[in-house]
Amino acid sequence: MMAARQSSGAKQVTTMKTAAIQGGNSAVLEKEVPFQFSELFFSRTDAKGRILSGNSVFQKISQYSWDELINKPHNIIRHPDMPRAVFWLLWDTIKRGEPIGAYVKNRAKDGRYYWVFAIVTPIDDSYLSVRLKPSSPFFHIVEQEYRALLPAEEGRKLKPAESAKMLLGRIAELGFRDYTAFMSAALAQEITARDRELGRMPDAAIPQFEALGKAAQNLLKQAETISDGYAASRYIPLNLRVQAAQLGDAAATIGVISVNYSIIANEIKSLMDELVDSALKVSEAVNSGLFLFCVARLQKETVEFSHSEPSSGGTINGHEMELLEQQCRAYAGSAAEGLYTIAQRAERFHQACSEMQKLAAGLEVTRVMANIESARLSSTHSGLNALSASLAQFQASISSGLTQIASLSRFILGSTQRLIEVTEHRVHHAARQPAAALRKAS
Repeated sequence: MMAARQSSGAKQVTTMKTAAIQGGNSAVLEKEVPFQFSELFFSRTDAKGRILSGNSVFQKISQYSWDELINKPHNIIRHPDMPRAVFWLLWDTIKRGEPIGAYVKNRAKDGRYYWVFAIVTPIDDSYLSVRLKPSSPFFHIVEQEYRALLPAEEGRKLKPAESAKMLLGRIAELGFRDYTAFMSAALAQEITARDRELGRMPDAAIPQFEALGKAAQNLLKQAETISDGYAASRYIPLNLRVQAAQLGDAAATIGVISVNYSIIANEIKSLMDELVDSALKVSEAVNSGLFLFCVARLQKETVEFSHSEPSSGGTINGHEMELLEQQCRAYAGSAAEGLYTIAQRAERFHQACSEMQKLAAGLEVTRVMANIESARLSSTHSGLNALSASLAQFQASISSGLTQIASLSRFILGSTQRLIEVTEHRVHHAARQPAAALRKAS
């Protein structure tokens, strides 16, 4: 686990590096560039990260002129307090053609800093970036994590990929299965916090996505619990057969029962493995859907915000907004498609539960027969009772888990169907009029 605080030596290294870059003006470095929650950044870069365009907020907060920004590397505003791990993750993701969201601390021309939550998306051999002002609890946690990671990079001379591995490890320790799960939750919370700061009604779809994600995680947990129970008891039928062989003809029935029990348990295990894999895919689909849903919403707002800016306030034009509008619709559509996949898997959960419940009933009958035989033979071999008790424990675990899975499956299916209606509505209304008006004006 990364240390929560920097050592004094590591602090000194970071402070000296920052001071050298800014000529030692520590008074300026401590100050933040103020901007409003209503202000959204927008910029577009080429494949090498050179700035092609941006809106007035980007130029105003960075304090560079457009001549100093256009065709310059976007890292002109990089702050030395930023861990390299974050940028490694960013480039690794967008080069694979996937969008990413990250907290980024930037530096204005005069040395002051400002934080954003940045969403970077690839399109047409370029990258679109939309940024908002962060304020959720996630933001404060990330600030601490970055402060701890930076001296580790410096002191241990970590390569960016190594540092990224450390960061992902910390994200896992914080309870997130992967970075996608983290950035989805973070963006959802930042949009909710921003709505609150702007006095808006909260977006009802976000808590629905979050509840769906929790249900998928619980379903996965229940499926993994049953699989773990199987793993812990998988040798019991074999041990029963071994003891039956030792008892000879008197325990022949126990041998047959143990074989039957093993066959049924293996069929349950096969179905449960399928369910675990499917539950994991549902969890991933929910995280991806939530992220794309939030990205599409923010892109739509950026189109509207850019349309309201003075025509001389930035270098964006109708083409930029057309790209953003196009991607907004595409991401909203992808979120809806992902929900259809989740609904299909939820249906499969229900089918798998029905199949496993039938198998569990057969397992119960077989276990009862084993109990009867064990009772008959107990005077000869008391060890059979302990094995029978272990089988009963596994049976109880299956019954309880299947009840929970069936309930969660119904919830997931119902929640998904409601969210499909919301996302489909937004697909049909995503950023049309503002972008069209802007194209006409430009």
